[in-house]
Amino acid sequence: MARKRDAGREVEVGRRIDFLGYQFSRERVLLRKSIKKKFAKKTKIRNPERRRQVLASYWGWCKWGNCRHLWNVITKNDMSFADKGIKGESGYRNGKRFFNVPSKAIMEIVNVPITVVDFEAGIDIDSERKDRYSVLCKDADGNEFKFLTSSGNIKYVLDQAREQEKKGTKIFPVDNVVVKRKSYGDGKYMYIFDE
Repeated sequence: MARKRDAGREVEVGRRIDFLGYQFSRERVLLRKSIKKKFAKKTKIRNPERRRQVLASYWGWCKWGNCRHLWNVITKNDMSFADKGIKGESGYRNGKRFFNVPSKAIMEIVNVPITVVDFEAGIDIDSERKDRYSVLCKDADGNEFKFLTSSGNIKYVLDQAREQEKKGTKIFPVDNVVVKRKSYGDGKYMYIFDE
């Protein structure tokens, strides 16, 4: 589709190609007019569950074309939090920081020097695994990761470090920390920071 200037503004010249529910031009991909009309009509469905399903199916049409404005006009921006000024923090769970970095099992870092950058106490994973600590770390290459722990020794050391920081002493980050696995009988183990 060519463009020409008419009264100081550019207008499209020619016909769009109608294919698979869209109208294609050089600059844009728009929904077919009949689909737009059905979309506008179906947004008046009263059942909230069915309306959500219908909107989801039309979102599938709109997201592949240049239809953001059409979506906002017809749905009154019904499904977007970001456009309403509401932004989520993916690094939080139940109001606690949950560091948005890859997670490692504590067994993967046993006897390996790491840098402890920060931690968050009181992370509840589920009803059985409560009061875990999420510990943000860096490996020798500077890659950040986190591990979760319920080890009493590690939690105690981290709590002491936080208390020192509250008193004004800068503690974190702590370099060359090594996590050790210690047996305390009957095939049971605990994890500790090497002293």
